[in-house]
Amino acid sequence: MNTTLFWNNFWIITVLTLLFSFIIDVIMGDPKTKYHPVMIIGKTISRLKSKLRTGKARLDKFLGVLMLILIILIFCSPILLLQGIICETTSLIIQINEILSIITIILFSFFSGFLLKWTFGLKSLGQATIPIGDTLLKGDLEEARSRLSYIVRRDARQLSVKHIISATVECIAESSTDGSTSVIWFYLMGNAVGAIVFIFINQNIFWLFLGIPSAYAYRVINTADSVVGYKDEENINIGYFSARMDDISNYIPTRLTVLCMLVVGKVMRKDIKNAWSVLRADRKSMESPNAGWTIGAMAGLLGIQLEKIGHYILGNPKRELEVKDIKTSFKIVVLSVLLFNALVFIMVFIVIFLVRTI
Repeated sequence: MNTTLFWNNFWIITVLTLLFSFIIDVIMGDPKTKYHPVMIIGKTISRLKSKLRTGKARLDKFLGVLMLILIILIFCSPILLLQGIICETTSLIIQINEILSIITIILFSFFSGFLLKWTFGLKSLGQATIPIGDTLLKGDLEEARSRLSYIVRRDARQLSVKHIISATVECIAESSTDGSTSVIWFYLMGNAVGAIVFIFINQNIFWLFLGIPSAYAYRVINTADSVVGYKDEENINIGYFSARMDDISNYIPTRLTVLCMLVVGKVMRKDIKNAWSVLRADRKSMESPNAGWTIGAMAGLLGIQLEKIGHYILGNPKRELEVKDIKTSFKIVVLSVLLFNALVFIMVFIVIFLVRTI
C-alpha cells in the first residue's frame, strides 16, 4: 500500500473530508429512507435486543455489553476494510501515473466525506425544527404539536405554544452535541489516535483510517441509547451499558460545545453572564449529565426559561419565549458547530505536530 501518499497528505485528507461532509449535508440534508445507516443501526439494535433479552437483570446487563460491542464491530469493520481496499486500489493507479496523486486525494476525501455525512444531520435539524415555528406563526397549533412529536419523546398533544417553543429550542440545543459535534470529536480523535499509533507502533495504512469508523462507533452508541437507553422494565438492564456509554461519549464534546456556544453568543451580543449563571445553577437539573449543559447555556444566552413539565426547569427568565427563539437557537448551534470543528481540528493538529517532532 502507498503509505507515503496518504500519510504525507493526512491533514489535507482530514480537512477535505470534513469540508465535503458538510457540503454534502447542505446539499442533501438527511434523506428519509429505510436504507439510511442510522435507520439500519436502529433496526439491528431492536432485533438483537429481542433475541438477547432474558428478563434476568445481571445476565441482561452482560448481554447489553455484548450487544453494543457486536453492533459496533458489525458496522465499523466493513468501513475500515473498504477504506483499505480503496487505498490499495488507488496505490496501483498512482504507480502507473504520479500525476493522479492530487485527483486521488480529492476523490478519496470526497468518498470519506460522503461516509462521514451519514453520521450527522445539521441541515435536517433545521428542517425538523424551524417549520414548527413557522406553523406557530400561522396559528396552526395542532400541526405544530404534530411536527414536535417527531423530534421529542414527550407527549405533545396538550402542550401550549410556550411549551412547544421550549421543547423545540431544547431539542436544537441538545442536538448540537449528539447530532453534530460529538461525531466530529470522534472522527478527529480517531484520526489522532491512528496517527500516533502509525508514528510510534505500526506503520500500517489502516491506522490512518480510524476516523470514520470512530464516528460510526459513536453513532451506534448514541442510537443504542435512543433505542434501549430507557429505565422502563424492558430496557433498564439490557440498555444500561448503552446509556452509560452515551453519557461518557458525550462528556467532553458537550463541554467544548458549550464553550463554543458562549463564544458565538458573545459575538451575537447575547447574555453571556446570564448563561454562566444558568449553567452554574441549573446544569444538574436534568437526569442526563450532559443535556443540562447545552440546554442551560441556550436558555441563559437567550434570557428565557426552558421547561419540560414535571421534569425540569432551566433558566432565569428575563422575557417570555417567542417563536423567533427557534431560529435564533438554530443559528447559534450552526455557528457553534463550525467553531467546534475548527477548534478541535487545531487541537488535534498541534498534538500530532508535537508528537512528530519528538
